Amino acid sequence: MTTRRTVTLLAAGFIAVTAPAGADSLTDVLQRKGLLTAGEVAAVQPAPLPKGLEGLSVGVLGFVDYSLGESGVAGDDTASLNRFTLGRGYLTVQKEILSWMHARTTLDVHQDSDEDWKFRLKYLYAELRPRDAGPLTQMKSEIGLGHMPWLDFEEHVNPYRAQGTMAIERAKIFNSADLGVSLRGNLGGKLADAKKRTGNHHYDGLYGSWHVGLYNGGGYHAKEKNDNKVLEGRLTIRPLPDMAPGLQLSYLGITGEGNKTDQSLDYMVNLGMVSYEHPWFILTGQYFQTTGNAGGSLVDGGGDALDTEGYSFFGNVKLPVAGGRLACFARYDHFDADPDAQVASDADYDLALAGLSIDLHHGNMVLLDYETVSYGADSGSLGKGPVAGNHLGDDQRLQVVYQISY
Repeated sequence: MTTRRTVTLLAAGFIAVTAPAGADSLTDVLQRKGLLTAGEVAAVQPAPLPKGLEGLSVGVLGFVDYSLGESGVAGDDTASLNRFTLGRGYLTVQKEILSWMHARTTLDVHQDSDEDWKFRLKYLYAELRPRDAGPLTQMKSEIGLGHMPWLDFEEHVNPYRAQGTMAIERAKIFNSADLGVSLRGNLGGKLADAKKRTGNHHYDGLYGSWHVGLYNGGGYHAKEKNDNKVLEGRLTIRPLPDMAPGLQLSYLGITGEGNKTDQSLDYMVNLGMVSYEHPWFILTGQYFQTTGNAGGSLVDGGGDALDTEGYSFFGNVKLPVAGGRLACFARYDHFDADPDAQVASDADYDLALAGLSIDLHHGNMVLLDYETVSYGADSGSLGKGPVAGNHLGDDQRLQVVYQISY
């Protein structure tokens, strides 16, 4: 075979693989012109995917964390902190079965009580996609171990889950997934050029988005301990899609009972957030009030759920260097586990952090930040109920995180 014919075959093979679906390939054209035989065309055609691999995607998201500092302990003291850890390790497999029927499985690496690394299920659900119903568009229903309405939304506004959990999850009010059924979608179709105009193509409803669900209530890593179900709903409004497309107003409501055996324990959440997203910056502010928490651990001496409140502010600004891949960010959280002083009068904490991030390539990111937590005299620590006279020392840590994404 001549060198020219070999080059022709190689080029034809490459274009056969990359040609758009339905287009005449170069091999078809060259065969019609008599430059390639039918056998040569067959030799460079790509092999079809096995049916089981059609519509299949696999992804990994992991956080490799190094933290140096100290953690507060009772008696106004601290313990040293110097460790490497995996903040998270997700393996996700998704499958398009039909255009309206999808499925997802996500495994989550965690350490058990013996500090052994193990996989557990984070998500496993069927995803059905009903037709639009008037202004309710791009709908998706999850059946199984699926997303709860709030945290997936907030984590697509605040891109630094690698640094740590969001404010309401860090206070241990609820986590991100649970067994149940849910339906979500957009309001009024999609915002045109959402990525270009806001810096974010997720939750891109023209007038906002919504998500409602009914769940066991204990979260994805807790056993169901009662027969109560928890109703949750989020409504997000984009009030000015033409003038201020990045402005969104969000509300989350949850009602049910805490996940306790043979005990009726009130559980309620009201959360509001204002967020503004721009290709070069993000700003958010939120306030929430709760009665108890999903796990049923925030209770007074009589076993009744405590009222709590908290707020959080977050900002992120891309710097005009390195093509906008370098950014600075900051966050401040305040949470009070007992503002009515049912158990103790000083059961709050204040968390502040600031840092730099650089996106190396498509979500593969390095973060450097400093975080401190100052505890009230009666705080039981992050996510724990009041402990009168506990007097925890302050948490302080310098943190480096490498986020792996592919």
